[in-house]
Amino acid sequence: MENKFFEELSRRMREGGIESSNVEDKRLEVFLHGRPVLFVSPGHDAFLLPSGSQNQKASELYHRVAGMADEVYEYVEAVQNAPLLRASSLKDEFHLLADFGGAVLAGIELPKEWGYQFNTWIWNYDRTALLYGHNYMGDFQSAKQDFAVRSGLISKAQFFSPEELTELYRGTDYLLDEGPELEDVQLKALQTARTKIEYTVPNLTDRLEQGQEQEPQMDM
Repeated sequence: MENKFFEELSRRMREGGIESSNVEDKRLEVFLHGRPVLFVSPGHDAFLLPSGSQNQKASELYHRVAGMADEVYEYVEAVQNAPLLRASSLKDEFHLLADFGGAVLAGIELPKEWGYQFNTWIWNYDRTALLYGHNYMGDFQSAKQDFAVRSGLISKAQFFSPEELTELYRGTDYLLDEGPELEDVQLKALQTARTKIEYTVPNLTDRLEQGQEQEPQMDM
């Protein structure tokens, strides 16, 4: 499990521009400006090294890596331990992660450097074939949400899309900068919501910048 976990976490971090190095499968060291500042254990716990203490950038990197490690460990362990999904319409060796309400959530490890793929399907009437597949390349959270909705476990109205969350985040920027002074309880709730959005929405910074570029310019 350690090899698979470290391999996938290292791959995910490379995609995000984060440098790491596997130290004999005992820990995955994470670098900032060429120096190790934290490491991840085989059990997906993240720890700051002395060189990363009292360093704001290292602290920000720690929170980013810790969230990523939790997610990667969850789906790598799930796929490794789950049975194969059996269906006449299925050619690839997907592993069955969840089956409820006529819906299926499955995952598969792809060839090296491609990571993992997750799919949801609906069973046909006699549960021999899978229909209406939704594909999520490396996006376990979205796949789980889609399964929850398709299976009837949760109403779709309870979820916010990444686009909606991005605009809500943008709205909190304006409220904090230009809005009325907030009470401590309101400010804490707002900051908690912003932190959740930062962890939930992939490429939030890019989405915010793209939104600014698309705003119409006022004629003078």
